Amino acid sequence: MQPLRLSVRLLALAAVLLFFVLVWLYTREFKVFTNTIGAGRFVLGAMIAGATVAASVLYVLRKRLTPWENHLPETFTIAVFAVLFAPLFAGLLNRAGSVREYRKFVFVSEMPYLSSGYGLLKGEKIKPSGYRLTVQEGERVYRFQYKKQEYFPLTKPGEVVELPVRKGLLGVRVVELE
Repeated sequence: MQPLRLSVRLLALAAVLLFFVLVWLYTREFKVFTNTIGAGRFVLGAMIAGATVAASVLYVLRKRLTPWENHLPETFTIAVFAVLFAPLFAGLLNRAGSVREYRKFVFVSEMPYLSSGYGLLKGEKIKPSGYRLTVQEGERVYRFQYKKQEYFPLTKPGEVVELPVRKGLLGVRVVELE
């Protein structure tokens, strides 16, 4: 009986570690989502796909999970985790088979922004936390965000700029700005 308890505890520890790794990956993926063209539709589609996968898994496990009222925690865990983590897996899958190319956009603006969790201290020198780039492609206007440097300090509105874009395995484009 003792080895069984140890293996269950090890499995629980592995599940908790996996959860923390997934959350860490998700926080790193937010930077990618802010620079994804059509991110809203992409995330919504991934969540719908996650709900479909959860429904399929629950359908396959329906005999094991009957009666349903005795297995509500397992059912909700499968459903919620599949829907919430689907955008993470879709984003990683999208970038897995992507090819980098440079696409032309019409420059609109590049503005620095300041982000401070606790405000500014008196006498603190203000420097931007990052930059927001606004560009236009056809009739669509896109806004991208990056942290390291200002890419277009001398560019005037209306000029054409080239940005590094990865068209992913799922067909969604991601602008790669650091």
